[in-house]
Amino acid sequence: MIDIHCHIIPGVDDGAYDREESLIMGRMAEACGVTDIIVTPHCNIPRGFFNFCGHDYDAAVGSLRRAFSEAGINLRLHRGMEVFGMDDTAGMLDDDSIITLAASKYLLIEFAFDDDMWRVRDVLRSLLRRGVTPIVAHPERYYPVMDDLRFALDWVDMGCLLQLNRTSLLYGPDEPEAAAAFELLELRAAHFIATDAHDTTYRTTELIDAYDLISEKYSPEWAWLLMEENPRRVLENEEVLSLSPLRRRV
Repeated sequence: MIDIHCHIIPGVDDGAYDREESLIMGRMAEACGVTDIIVTPHCNIPRGFFNFCGHDYDAAVGSLRRAFSEAGINLRLHRGMEVFGMDDTAGMLDDDSIITLAASKYLLIEFAFDDDMWRVRDVLRSLLRRGVTPIVAHPERYYPVMDDLRFALDWVDMGCLLQLNRTSLLYGPDEPEAAAAFELLELRAAHFIATDAHDTTYRTTELIDAYDLISEKYSPEWAWLLMEENPRRVLENEEVLSLSPLRRRV
């Protein structure tokens, strides 16, 4: 499996607190079958985390790679970030302050949970005009999407992709995030499932439980597409696939 959304770099955002927590997260990922992680620290959050591309970012990624190698953790780490969408986000690509996932055409982008959906649409459209394909992180967590899935479906129609969080799928069926996530799956509108891991207790790197859940509830082919094939296509900068119709079980 390949995880395209993971806050595993220590001390740079609200993810891994220190080197030891990063190592534990790495071991947990490797133990459950993850081979590659795109590191995605929060970037450009107003009054929060910046983590723009530059010396500090490069040093943090290099340090984590060395720590994994020294600890015998056999995971490939790829460069990326989770960019907070602002009106000038597209312009940030021009000065190389933000980067796409694994140097591909795919940019992982998030928004405030209560953001104005028309402003979000404008930001996404500005990225698409530059030839960048936005991957909208955890759309099931946005309050307007919980109320009306048409916002997220519109993003897909525009040419964007959707990444669901592992933890959203593990909530009880009455939780709004879970309901929205499963509805997007039923509508064949999701393209990835990732951990969005932040720690070693709840938002962990253990992608296998989501893989097993999707395999059992829908099909092994869906689990493979969402957590292996499409993430690999991001790493190789290839076109991402959509979910196929389900053959209903008797």
